[in-house]
Amino acid sequence: MTTIKEIAEMAGVSMTTVYNVLHGNVKKVSKANMEKIQALLDEYHYVPKMGLRALKNNSSKIIGVVIHTSRYYENTVISDTFYSHVIGALEESLRKEGYYMMLYAAEDLEEIFHMSLAWNVDGLIAITFKYHNYIKLKTLINKPIVAIDLIDKEAEDYVNVGLQDENGGYIMTKYLLEKGYEKIYVCARKNAGVDHERWIGYRKAWEEAGKSYLTNDFISLNETEQDRNKNYQMMMKFIGKKTALFFLSDMFAVEAIHYFQKQGVIIPDELGIAGFDGNILGKYCYPRLTTVYQDVTEKGKTAVKIMIDILENRLKSGLDVKQPVTLIKGNSV
Repeated sequence: MTTIKEIAEMAGVSMTTVYNVLHGNVKKVSKANMEKIQALLDEYHYVPKMGLRALKNNSSKIIGVVIHTSRYYENTVISDTFYSHVIGALEESLRKEGYYMMLYAAEDLEEIFHMSLAWNVDGLIAITFKYHNYIKLKTLINKPIVAIDLIDKEAEDYVNVGLQDENGGYIMTKYLLEKGYEKIYVCARKNAGVDHERWIGYRKAWEEAGKSYLTNDFISLNETEQDRNKNYQMMMKFIGKKTALFFLSDMFAVEAIHYFQKQGVIIPDELGIAGFDGNILGKYCYPRLTTVYQDVTEKGKTAVKIMIDILENRLKSGLDVKQPVTLIKGNSV
């Protein structure tokens, strides 16, 4: 690899001048020399050593992203459309700000704590963490932490980018009631975290309509697709009974549509199906999925903006941003 000394010799300048161009200190560098040095840096694909830059700026320019995977994944966490989109948005936004991203995802919290302590990062972005684990992580590393979709919040000593989850559950349920459905069941892995907030919104709309709560209005879905097929088989009893299934993930909603269609069920004539997320899965399934849209990319961008504000001392703590939700009317209800 070409060295700073070699670049300086080819440009006919001192090594200090090359360093000044690299670090943006160009007030005392002539335009001609600056252009000559930059051309050589580009030609020889010179990459500054991060260690030297870190020593100079007292910063690693690295942001760690840690994901607590609380659900079972048949492939990897990255295969989940929510995580893949938010990770993509984080990486792009951090790169534009001059930072690098390190990623670690695990179900075992101790692994996450250990890895976070081992990293030399300027800050952490923690995705789908429970509040008490967020606080523990914050105490352990003593670095800025921005949460995305923090769960079971207790105090206000956190920084989080979340969603109007309760409102999402509310607007979808209200719409399904307006469509004439007499029974609506909420379907998700567990009635906890953001899914619980969405279920609360469902119950709020149900109560406003003057209806008595259904028995077992929340249906817990099994972990694997093979086992979830047993859930869908049980739901066959709802066919033709003015019933809608409100899945709190587009992935499960589309999976259910495919299952029912294989059984000869006509969606939505015999059974209504709605989702939550508004990702590409629902856009290209048939019939097109009615869902609640959240801008996952904006979630990632907002988390990075807040992190930079903290690192540059424009923000300290106590912020809970809730991104808006939008009803997307498809043809599945």
